[in-house]
Amino acid sequence: MTKAESPPEKRIATGVVVLAALAGPLLAWDHARLDSATMDEPFHALSSAEYAASGTYFANIEHPPLAKLLAGFSMTLAGARPPRIPQPFEIRTAEQPREFLYGNDIPAQSILRAGRLPFVLVFGLFVLLAGAVVARLATPAAGAVAAVLLAFEPTHVAHAGALHTDLLASFFFVLTLALFLAALARVSAHRSCWAPFAAAGLALGLACSAKFSCVFLVPCVVLVGLFAALKAPEGSRRSRVLLGLGLSLGTSVIGLLGPYALALRNMTPAGQEGAIRLFLEGRIAPEPTIERVLSVARALPPLGHYVAGLTGIAQQNDYGGGVNFLCGRLSVDGFWNYFLVAFFVKSALGVLALLLGALVLTFARRGEPFDLPVAALSGTAAFLFLQASTASYNIGVRHILPSMALLLLAGVVVLSRALPRRAFLLVGGLCALVTMIETGLVHPFEISFFNAAAGGPANGERWLNDSNLDWGQDLLRARSELERRGLTNGVLVAYFGGADPSREVPFAWIFEPGRPAFPPGTYAVSSFLEHVGPALLVRLSRERDAQGLAQLLDVLRRRGQRIGRVGYSIHLYRVAPEGAPPQAGPPPAGVP
Repeated sequence: MTKAESPPEKRIATGVVVLAALAGPLLAWDHARLDSATMDEPFHALSSAEYAASGTYFANIEHPPLAKLLAGFSMTLAGARPPRIPQPFEIRTAEQPREFLYGNDIPAQSILRAGRLPFVLVFGLFVLLAGAVVARLATPAAGAVAAVLLAFEPTHVAHAGALHTDLLASFFFVLTLALFLAALARVSAHRSCWAPFAAAGLALGLACSAKFSCVFLVPCVVLVGLFAALKAPEGSRRSRVLLGLGLSLGTSVIGLLGPYALALRNMTPAGQEGAIRLFLEGRIAPEPTIERVLSVARALPPLGHYVAGLTGIAQQNDYGGGVNFLCGRLSVDGFWNYFLVAFFVKSALGVLALLLGALVLTFARRGEPFDLPVAALSGTAAFLFLQASTASYNIGVRHILPSMALLLLAGVVVLSRALPRRAFLLVGGLCALVTMIETGLVHPFEISFFNAAAGGPANGERWLNDSNLDWGQDLLRARSELERRGLTNGVLVAYFGGADPSREVPFAWIFEPGRPAFPPGTYAVSSFLEHVGPALLVRLSRERDAQGLAQLLDVLRRRGQRIGRVGYSIHLYRVAPEGAPPQAGPPPAGVP
């Protein structure tokens, strides 16, 4: 037994992994408890309770149900009631997301805490999984480094505290590939492999029922399997790999359709058809396309709902889903380099340094034998990255969260194999320490994290916005800051996010862009509105509201003095009376 595999080192490494699996979720939970509802969370909360408690699937067909079922059962246990959805279903008569969140049987923050809790727990499992996978592919010490890096990776910490699909997608990308690679290793060792292949398929199906982008995991698994079969030295082993691949694809159907069937358990055929038609018509799908989807739903209802959601996402990508922001520019068609920029400015410097070192060592060791596990992890990450770069909907680095995790794990494996033990412990430990410090310094504002090379979160809005910086998470903190400063009279709030500012900041009056008014006083304004708001309202055919918001920005430029910020997403201004001398201080964020 080598020194690197000694029992004391294994015990220390295991202890580090366990501590990391506790620390990461604690960070996520600590910021989540004070985060107000982000932009999508009221809708996700409503649909979660619908699927789990009512067993119908009218709301939010554009997202698969697995994450919602986890959140919904947690919310139900906490005492939340399901949404009120009169039949036959119509949007105008159904309970709306904010009404559901704020008019429920338990307080809004209790609903959010319950809905967010499953993802915090999954994050802990994810850190344990990362440590185990890398320890198997490299050494226990490498597993410990990988666990710490993932536990403190700021974007994972940020989204582990949100009721959303991104963290679950990242987890299942890694789990699926880990199980499939383990099955291939058992084939090579002439050991029983059918259970691991079946487990990999189940994980693959669950991934697809967690987020639609996980469909890109399917061709990656197929390619890894086919490559392994071609490389297999014996005909019998090649057959076992191909049969195992077929078993994985077959069992993936169970993982995919099971959560859909659970969410649809009380839905009538007529109700499903009406929901699908309403959803696809809202996505401007042509009638022949709608009919084809409905024919699938009539034959197999769970598959019909999945195909409907996937079709809606494709339609949205065709016509664009909103207004994208990158380095001060706006676009409705997306930016080809959006995710490249986002990856480099939103990743911790410790992670980037590790990946750079792994890349250099990979090219320096080109004569080494082909490494299928590293190729599978990094190749899948690159494939998802490239697919995301073709999208017209650029609203956050979270859309490539699985790529970030896969590259992190692959980088640790490469570094561990290429460096002597002590050199790896020094380099890997230093990268992990830097990442811990970076995340610790920005906590509890991980959603707004930008690394020091990008200027830090205070400079983030020069690069990106939306869920990269301002997702609506700081409204509760804005109320606390205004009260701390004694600014509770004459406060105007112009807010972007899922929370209800009239309830969360009851002493303020809420800016209405359709009926703009600009009295002197204190203004709390979301960064997203300053940068993207008018363009987005025009995109939504709300020209009058766009004009009103543009007037607000002009007032801030002419009469406003910035007096602070809340987190990194809400700016505070003191606005002078009309005709008063110009105020000193920096201009509004969205004004050059």
